[in-house]
Parts: sequence; structure tokens; C-alpha cells
Amino acid sequence: MKITIIVGGRWHAFDLARELHKQGCLHRLITNYFTSKTRQFGIPDDKVVSLPSTYFLEKAIDRLARGRLNVPMQYFRHVVFARQAVKFLEGSDLVHAWASFAAPAIGWCGERGVPVVLERGSSHIGYQTEILGEEQRLLGLDCPITHPRIVAMEHDEYRTADRIAVPSGFVRESFLAKGTPREKLAYNPYGVSLDLFRPGARRTGPFRIIFAGSLSYRKGIHYLKEGFLRAGLADAELRLIGGAAKETPLLLKGAGERVITAGHVPQADLVRHYQAGDVFAIASIEEGLAMVQAQALASGLPLICTTNTGGEDLLRLCTDEAPREQQGGIREYPAGYVVPIRDPGAIAWCLRALYEDRRLLEEKREAALQIHEKRLDWTAYATRNVALYETLLH
Repeated sequence: MKITIIVGGRWHAFDLARELHKQGCLHRLITNYFTSKTRQFGIPDDKVVSLPSTYFLEKAIDRLARGRLNVPMQYFRHVVFARQAVKFLEGSDLVHAWASFAAPAIGWCGERGVPVVLERGSSHIGYQTEILGEEQRLLGLDCPITHPRIVAMEHDEYRTADRIAVPSGFVRESFLAKGTPREKLAYNPYGVSLDLFRPGARRTGPFRIIFAGSLSYRKGIHYLKEGFLRAGLADAELRLIGGAAKETPLLLKGAGERVITAGHVPQADLVRHYQAGDVFAIASIEEGLAMVQAQALASGLPLICTTNTGGEDLLRLCTDEAPREQQGGIREYPAGYVVPIRDPGAIAWCLRALYEDRRLLEEKREAALQIHEKRLDWTAYATRNVALYETLLH
């Protein structure tokens, strides 16, 4: 097979490309990143088509307009990249393209009978737009979300692609609710670098809750902060790792000195922060499958996540035990908890349970580490994709 990947960014596409190259079926990786970046992921230069014009354009806009033109220019950037990418598809047996960068490729492939797998790393764009707009209204925010023409373009991509790859049950359900046929959806949870993310030595000090991701309303930072404060833990801190968003000061208002912002950390350095923590918590309003959750589990941190993070899929994969229903819609798994969105009280209950019962914390830590036994790595993720490609080709 000759598989071409189209991605106007990075996401987990570089991990997939590396593994497809190892299996001898990567034709091309088409990206707006430079080969100096793809080389770091073990992808040979001769397999990469670098189209950096939109990368430069995005950086220039951010610098000159401080992000104010980000959404108005969003559609233009996507279309420019997608139209450039379609020029390099010759020789492809199948195209795996990221959503909102795929429309020209789908047209090219349709004329030649080449199958297309569309990667959608978040919930259905209609659902995503609705729930994020709802959250903005609750907070009194007016932040740009997604350009309306991109929303329309993605709807067309959903309709015309041969399969839509989704990483979690939450994403799959969002597509089903919007009328996508079940047979069009290909479920494949992401991998994690199991060699990099491993537990560290036992530590002393305050009970430490770790979060990694952007400090944004989409990630539910305000609910996580409130849950931590409500828990009232005497010797504890909440460590937030990630870049600030425009709304971050509003979301963290009144957080206090025990809520610590650590700023952006390169992915290779995240393991140090996980190993210095006791539990990982994420309160997102919407996303597909936050990869930091698998990284934290592999590092031995029990997981507290909302229903809309994809984390429940990982908790199911860690062990075969069914969840126990707790108060307030909380589902308890051996490796952690799943809570409703917008529910700081549920987060507080989970934090108190682990803080007050260190034996329970240790049991969940051991259950989290079973993710290593399940081999939920990038090789397995790519192998599942190869099986999908073979089905579409044969």
C-alpha cells in the first residue's frame, strides 16, 4: 500500500506517519511543517512534502494582529494549504487526510477511485460549535470559535469521505447524533509513547493534582479550579501546565496561591511533571481524546476526566472491570473517575476520595499502569489503521 497523509499542522499525524513508514506503506506526509520537525519524529525527508507558506502566514497574522484575525483568516489558510497538497497525491493508493484540509483531495480521489479516510480528532463540528458557543454564553465571553465556511466545508467532507476516523466513543456518539451512518465511522483510539511515559520513584510532599493542556474555557479550567477549591484539601496543590488563553485570567480568578501555573512544557519534558504528581485531572467541555490522559496513566497517575474528553475509553482499556456508579453521575473505574461536564462538585468528591484514602490512591495507580500491558502505543494505533486501509482497498 502507498498511503498519503495530509495534515495542516502536526497533531498525532507525525506519529502515524512514522509507524506507517516502519511498516513500509507511507507514500508521503504532506504538512505545513518543515522537515527539520518531521525528522525529529523519525520520518525520512524523502517521504515529506513541506508546504510552509500557510505556516508563515499564520505566524505573521498572530504577530501583527495578536490573534484578532485568526478566525477571519482561518478558512483562507486551510484552503491555500489544501489546494497545494492536492498537487502531490499522484501514486497514492489511499489518502488519510485531516478534517478541514481534505476537500480538494477528496475531489481528486473521487475522480480516480482512490479511497479517503478523514481524520476528525474532535467531536462533530456541528456539536463542537454548539457546545462551545453555549459555554461562552455561560461565561459572558465572545471568543471566535470556527469560521462558518470551515464548518460548511467539514460537513461536505463528512458526507463525501469513505470513512471518518474517530478516536473515542464520545466523538462517535456526536457524529451519530448528527445523523452520520454508524458504518461510516472507524473507531481507533490514539496511542502513547510507552517508552517515554513511565512512573517515577515514590515522592513526598503535598498532594499534587496535575493538568496539562491550554488554560482555556474549552478545557474547563474554571471547573477544575473550582473543584479543587471546593475539595478543601489541607496539604494539596493544583499544577496547571500549558499556555495561557485570552480568557485565562477570568477563568482563574480567585484561584489562590495553591493553584500554580507552570506555563508551556515541551512534550518530552511532561513526564517529569507527571512523575511529580499524585493524580491527573481534566475537566474539558469538548474534545476528541486528550492524549495527555494516556500519558498520565502510563506515568502512573489515576485519571479524573469528564465524559467529553475521551478519557473513559482509556479507563475501560486499562482494566476489564465494569465501572461503579457513585453519587451525582460519577462513574468509578479501577484507574480513575468519569464525571459530568460543568460539575466542580463531582471533581471535588473524586479528589477528596483519593486524598483521604491513600490505599485507594495506590490501587488506582497500579490499575493505571496496566495501560502498559494493553500496548496502547503508536505501533498498535497504526496497525489498526492499516487494517482499515486494507478493508477499503480490498
